[in-house]
Amino acid sequence: MSTDAEDKALLDAVRSEVTDLTRRVAPDGWGELREDLADWVNGLIVHDFQELVRILYRIDVNENKLKFLLKEKVGEDAAQIIADLIIERQLQKIKTRQLFKQPPPEDEEEKW
Repeated sequence: MSTDAEDKALLDAVRSEVTDLTRRVAPDGWGELREDLADWVNGLIVHDFQELVRILYRIDVNENKLKFLLKEKVGEDAAQIIADLIIERQLQKIKTRQLFKQPPPEDEEEKW
């Protein structure tokens, strides 16, 4: 079970990733982040679908899972589904980095 501090740290990390991705400041809460990301995705669906495909490939959203969810959730907002998958992937990357994070070297000669 995560604490409020852990949840805030994850949210801040995802906000940073999303801000880098969308080139605009991400909102503070999970719900607002999801809505803002979905709006951004919807804009790409309408105006630059190839750019959306490129971004999803670059951040490594699972293509099979995306196709499955879009088929299963017919009638639901595709932008919301994609936004959820982007957030999920960013969380996976953050947790993986934390898992394999190495402490900084203590010896000055090992730093470089």
